[in-house]
Order: sequence, then structure tokens, then C-alpha cells
Amino acid sequence: MSDKPLRAGIIGLGIGAAHAKGYAGNHGAELVALCDLDEQRLRDLSRQYNVPDKGCYSDYRKMLAEAKLDIVSVCLPNSMHAEAAIAALEAGTHVLCEKPMAPSVSQARQMVDAATKANKQIMIAYNYRYRADVQWIHRMIKSGQLGQIYHVHAMWRRETGIPGSGWFGRKEMAGGGALIDLGVHVLDLTMWLLNFPMVKTVSGDTHMVFGQRGLKTWGHRPGQPIETVFDVDDGAVGFVRFGDSSNLVLEATWAEHRQPQDDMIHIELQGTEGTAVLNIANYRKDDTLRMYKEMEGEPVTVIPTIRWDGPMGHEALIIDTLACLRNGLPMPTDGAQGLMAVHVLEAMYRSSHEGREIELNQGIDVLG
Repeated sequence: MSDKPLRAGIIGLGIGAAHAKGYAGNHGAELVALCDLDEQRLRDLSRQYNVPDKGCYSDYRKMLAEAKLDIVSVCLPNSMHAEAAIAALEAGTHVLCEKPMAPSVSQARQMVDAATKANKQIMIAYNYRYRADVQWIHRMIKSGQLGQIYHVHAMWRRETGIPGSGWFGRKEMAGGGALIDLGVHVLDLTMWLLNFPMVKTVSGDTHMVFGQRGLKTWGHRPGQPIETVFDVDDGAVGFVRFGDSSNLVLEATWAEHRQPQDDMIHIELQGTEGTAVLNIANYRKDDTLRMYKEMEGEPVTVIPTIRWDGPMGHEALIIDTLACLRNGLPMPTDGAQGLMAVHVLEAMYRSSHEGREIELNQGIDVLG
């Protein structure tokens, strides 16, 4: 282990701004380079985190050539993840890539192969693993409190949440809509909580109900034309059969008719010895957990009180990633995990298009 701080950079300062706090928080790294095409955003973030002018770039390839980075966050539109990540890996830099890893399996596999060839690490920014309530469920599962989990119902559903501008609604840039944007988070949480079981079959169905009509978009009145192309799903449902006989029902919606302003992440894990329920309403931290068990022949409801001290989200993810890099430990969100999620998402879109169940137990990358 070296005491020298890792030199860190960020490409894309939209969601990339959430990465800055982790790198700049005296956790074994120094934020030395930022890259964005928006000059005002670049200037504002560089001042906030004391990045010198010489560390500010509008061309990430120039940044990679000049800044001598140890790690870089890739926070660009989905279609640009592979190109930027591979360039960084070939420049000798570890990569933390925003989710989803890529819009296609072929691109995600190229990223993994590039990391192997360069002998560098590629990680995926699955920040929701680092909520205190999610960590508590993870500990309960590992300790056997739920027994054998046989069914998971995971969803992220919004009443209104369609991006009315930018690249999110363009398939060419995003690769998909609500499923690839929101669904990837609850899919990853499920796979991680179940310790990455083999995926046997995948079914999916997507719909495009509101977005093309200019309905339920952020920052717009109903029916007002949106400012960009919208050709992606605004809702989806999927079903996954795992090799250990467990299964997953997944739902992801940017928009639907439900309680106004509702934005809900809900994951229910049913086990032979108990059921754990995570219910995050509008990003709240209070009263998000329930566990249901039977004790001495009677049903019991457990309502945990969770301590929310310490870093969370992207900051906690980056702190963990930096510690693993500095100490030579396995990466917490490695590229193989990101690739597996892309396999499942791509199969759900294919299933929706072809109207049939897709088998993945032959040829899928297996985590060992």
C-alpha cells in the first residue's frame, strides 16, 4: 500500500458532480482533473473542489494524455461509456463507469477485455448498494435470517419522471428508457443481494405510453411538446429465472397514473425463514424497512431503526473503491457484475421485441 494519493479525474460533470465529493474528501485520492463541454459547469465545479485551471479540459482524450491519472470516472451518455472507458484503460487508468455499463453486451464485453489487457480495474457506479438500509438487508441475508430466498419483487416506479430534454429519451444515446435507467439499479441490487446466481431465462415487455405525447415529463405542462426525440420505453416489466430456482419480477416506470409526485423504490425478498421489504418513498431515509418472520408460532413484524451516520451513495462507493485499489482487494462493483446486468437488460429488450422468453444459461458470462 502506498501513502501517495491516487490522482483522480472525472469525465462528464452532470452525474459526475456526485463523484467529486468522494475523490476530494481526503480518502486516499486527489481530484486533479475535470472534463466537460459546458464551460460554466466546468468552471463552477473546479472552483468548488479547487481543481486548477490546468486540470480543466473539454477533450477527455487530451486529459487522459496529460493529467497522469490513476483513476477516472466516466459519466457520459450511455452510448459513450465504452469509447471513453477503453481510452482511459489504454492510457493506464483505472475506470469507475456510471451505470449502465453500456447499452449492449458487445460494448460491455469490450470494456472488460480492455481492462484485462491493460491490467487495470473497471468498476460500475452502483451507488444504491451504499444506502444504510440496503446494507442492513445484505447483512440479514448473509447471516441467514431470511433462509433460502425464492422470490424477489423489485421495482422503481415514478408517477412523473420522463426527461423532457437531453439525451435520456434518445435510443441512439441511451440504449433504452426507464428499464435501462431505473431498472438497472433494482436489478443490480437484486443480483448483489442474491450473490449473483446464474441466470437461466429472461422475459420482458416494454411500453411507450406517455413520452411521445409529451405527458408526465419533468419541467413541462401536460401535452407540451418535448424538446428532443423520444423513442425509448417509459415503462417495462421483466421476469428472470435463476439457476438456484429463485426468481425475480422487475418493474421500472418513468411515468404512470398513480399518486401524484410518487417516486418509489421497492424491493421485497421472500425467504423460507422470513421476508425483508425495502420501501424508499421519494428518496427518504426514515421508515424504509420491514422484516416479517414467525416466532414461537406467531407472525412477527420487525421494524429496524437504522443509523445513517457516515458517507452514503456515490461518496461511499468511491471511498470503498479507493480503499480496495490502494490495498489490492477485490473491487466492490467490478466489470463482470456490470456485464451480467447488461446481459439481462439486453435479453429483456430482446424478449419484448420478439415476444418470447430468452435463454441465457448457455454462453452468459458467469461470476465465480
